[in-house]
Amino acid sequence: MSTTRTMLTTAMAVGASAALLMVGVTGTAHAEPVAAPLPIDGLQAPGLPAVQSIGPVIQQAASDPTNAASMLMAAAAVFAGDAAAPRPSRDVASAVNQFVQPVAHVPATGAVPGTQAHLPAGVNPAHAVGPMPEAMPQAAPEVAHMPGAGVVPSAAPGPAPAPAPVAAPAPAGVAPSGTTNFGPDAPVTQDFLYPSISNGCLSDGGNVLATAISVAGPATIPLPGPGPGQTAYVFTAIGTPGPAAEQKLPLNVTWVNLSTGKSGSATLTPRADINPAGPTTLTAIADTGSGSIMSTIFGQVTTTEKQCQFMPTIGSTVVP
Repeated sequence: MSTTRTMLTTAMAVGASAALLMVGVTGTAHAEPVAAPLPIDGLQAPGLPAVQSIGPVIQQAASDPTNAASMLMAAAAVFAGDAAAPRPSRDVASAVNQFVQPVAHVPATGAVPGTQAHLPAGVNPAHAVGPMPEAMPQAAPEVAHMPGAGVVPSAAPGPAPAPAPVAAPAPAGVAPSGTTNFGPDAPVTQDFLYPSISNGCLSDGGNVLATAISVAGPATIPLPGPGPGQTAYVFTAIGTPGPAAEQKLPLNVTWVNLSTGKSGSATLTPRADINPAGPTTLTAIADTGSGSIMSTIFGQVTTTEKQCQFMPTIGSTVVP
């Protein structure tokens, strides 16, 4: 009986699958074939493994801020000490580790901390207020003389090498390709550690890189501008058309303040005054407070052509 029931169940499943297949074929026979997204080549994004690993850890750290530093250092150590990992991944991990890990003050030899003003060990007092210009060596004056007997005159020096060409400076007010130009009076921005990437975000199925920056308040951009103790985030999907009027799924930023233990999240949205015709640019302003902020941006972006899933990117921000 059980064998007969099993055979009947299998036959019904095969019949149902065949029926669904026929419906799928007949229902989409008139539709144009959809190009499969191009795979993300490891050579195109060699730092992506570290970002994909550390990004979710930032989200976990936001829910447990007291252990945020140790969690992030442990995640970064996996790549920073792995000689087999791609160099960009190790660089990303090292940058995270250096930002998170507090630098211990090493007193100078013989100095008593707390009772005597002193410089840290290894600091040259001549450079205590910043790098000093090195003195240019003085050329020895030329002395005319006649070669004496038995003295072989030195060979005449060869022609001086041609000076290296100097790159022309970028025109004032012109932003590099793939960045958002906020004008010559824009405040200092802090780039995220690695670009984000979306698989098949272009209309022809091509991949898209996205840059992310943060702006510590107080600042005037992006409008309305982050105030004191706030951080603004700007995410730009390079090469895409303008954003759709409705973002179907959110692009979020999760952050944790390593100095205060505060954490939170915000949703980035497009603004009509920033690249309305493209590339798609989304912004958000978060009440991070002052301190050292680790952030990760992840989620989806809706352009006028496609719905794009972006892989996480991570960044560090110092808010005064």
